[in-house]
Amino acid sequence: MYERLMMIKLPERIAFLGVLLAVASVSAVAQVTTGTILGTVTDPSGAAVVGATVTVSDIDKGTSVVRKTDETGGFQFPFLIPGNYKVTVEQPGFKKAEQSGITLQVDQRARIDIQLSVGNVSETVEVTAAAPLVQSSSAETGQVIEQRAVQELPLNGRNFAQLVYLAPGVTPGQAGENLSGASTFNPRAASNYNPLGQRANANGWVLDGIDNNEYTFNTVIVQPSLESVREFKVLTGSFSAEFGRGAGVVSVSTRSGQNELHGTAFWFHRNIQFDARGYFQTPQALPKKLPFRRHQMGAAASGPIIRNKLFFWADYA
Repeated sequence: MYERLMMIKLPERIAFLGVLLAVASVSAVAQVTTGTILGTVTDPSGAAVVGATVTVSDIDKGTSVVRKTDETGGFQFPFLIPGNYKVTVEQPGFKKAEQSGITLQVDQRARIDIQLSVGNVSETVEVTAAAPLVQSSSAETGQVIEQRAVQELPLNGRNFAQLVYLAPGVTPGQAGENLSGASTFNPRAASNYNPLGQRANANGWVLDGIDNNEYTFNTVIVQPSLESVREFKVLTGSFSAEFGRGAGVVSVSTRSGQNELHGTAFWFHRNIQFDARGYFQTPQALPKKLPFRRHQMGAAASGPIIRNKLFFWADYA
């Protein structure tokens, strides 16, 4: 068998490796942590505008994707990284239309329908105060935990998984079911949660579209630092079968670089001297405290490698 494999020519080996990588990529993309912007372009009478040029621009990175509307006037931009976007539509005989202020969340299908006005292409109709995006193409239930909550809410041990309890219908897992009793010394226990009363051992964890499940206790494997988490979505019901789980799914999207250079550094310290006693507890009634000191230090940096094209993000915690 080994001799047969060695007889395969190098180009055939490379082609075989390419097929394996393609299959692996499809498997990873199936569990999406990206988003989609779709919609329809119409004229003032409501008729579809065919062949209009639609541009979706990432405000933070300066990158853009261009497509034409189809025979129904529709357009779709899948696999977009969560962030701030602007949609521009151009068609001869109509004013250029721009809609900004679009914040795309993880695993969201945002519909942006645009109606063009008759006029010169040099004229622009800009919409900035848009209504909140409605995901009407999916019946899934869940909650997006945005970056501000991840960065600013107090967390014991700086474990993002504790924030899953902000989603409606999510409760801590029961003792004896996988892991329980989340603490500084047992960070994985925070990933033991019950969505809508379902069992924690049927939950799923996804990190940037990649399966992130530990199959012994069915908890999260890689726990990204708070600095690297852009946002995550807690799915609790009616979600797609692509995730392969029956209870709940936590889909995490990590941050990436932008055109501006940014950096942060932090040091968190916990000490028994800072722990307060209860109002009705007397010093004599308190048990003797064991020595406890905890230091959490780290840093993060991001920026452009090639402006508007290639970016980097690095963090240590």
